[in-house]
Amino acid sequence: MSAGTTGTTGHTGDTGNTVDRTGAGLVLALVSAVTFGLSGPFAKALTDAGWSASGAVLVRLGGASAILLVILAVRRPGVVAAIRADGPALLLYGLFAAAGVQVAFFNALQYLPVAVALLLEYLGPILVIVWVWLVRGQPPSRRTVLGAAVALFGLTLVVRLWSGVGLSAHGLVWGLVAAVCQAAYFLIADRAGSATPPLVLAGVGMTVGAVVVALLGLVGALPVVIDTAATGVVLGGADVGWPVAATLLVVVASVIAYLTGVGAISRVGAARGSLVALLEVVASAVASWLLLGQVPAAAQTVGGVLILVGVALTVRASGVAGPRPQ
Repeated sequence: MSAGTTGTTGHTGDTGNTVDRTGAGLVLALVSAVTFGLSGPFAKALTDAGWSASGAVLVRLGGASAILLVILAVRRPGVVAAIRADGPALLLYGLFAAAGVQVAFFNALQYLPVAVALLLEYLGPILVIVWVWLVRGQPPSRRTVLGAAVALFGLTLVVRLWSGVGLSAHGLVWGLVAAVCQAAYFLIADRAGSATPPLVLAGVGMTVGAVVVALLGLVGALPVVIDTAATGVVLGGADVGWPVAATLLVVVASVIAYLTGVGAISRVGAARGSLVALLEVVASAVASWLLLGQVPAAAQTVGGVLILVGVALTVRASGVAGPRPQ
């Protein structure tokens, strides 16, 4: 009797621990989605005040990589071994996921509302499906095709193709480049993930990205403008100054976002974590409304919902997953 009672108690305890772990993971995933969603408004406030998109990217990557490298130095989770095993993948991650996607996304913000730019970027998972189909010879399931069709229809509502005016062509191009870079991120992370701890991938990748952006700025390939005399850095109707906006961009929208995302993936898995991550678009839209006064049109709101539904279907059907790089 006592043995049976002990066994039952132990089983219940294991179940309780699993539930607690999953609950904690979902909370972390939610925090990660919300904090990532704040990156657009924070960056938009800086670029509206005279910073270049590349300047905002350099500050974000440089500041976040410095903090993450300190954490890596303290924890030492196999950085050298990861670099030896996945050096090329880490370089590509830094080039596309850290530098490429952020430069493209922040440039899109100069022409598009934050939520629209982010929705364009979130076409990345669908591009992954196409790549896997055409290059790896793995045809998508019916559910995946349905999700892609829904998302593409939603995209037509977001860009309002029938209007003849509206969204900037430059903004659309930058947004789609961000989607391509995000797709590259998923493919690279999928290749390097088994050998490279997520914290190493983020820390080393952001460091590589910061170096790439800095070098491109030095040779004049990217306009890196960091105006420390900038005024009019407005969030929520108040001029908060560039140090506040830059600190929020680095600490909240980068370090906290990545660390909570890593913690979430380790508890609930990449597939479920990526589904929660879709709330980033909602968080970004709400934050843009509250902090920047950007209100999307009704058709764009419907289109955004359809894109989220479509991406969720493709992610669930294909297993494409991972924390966002933007």
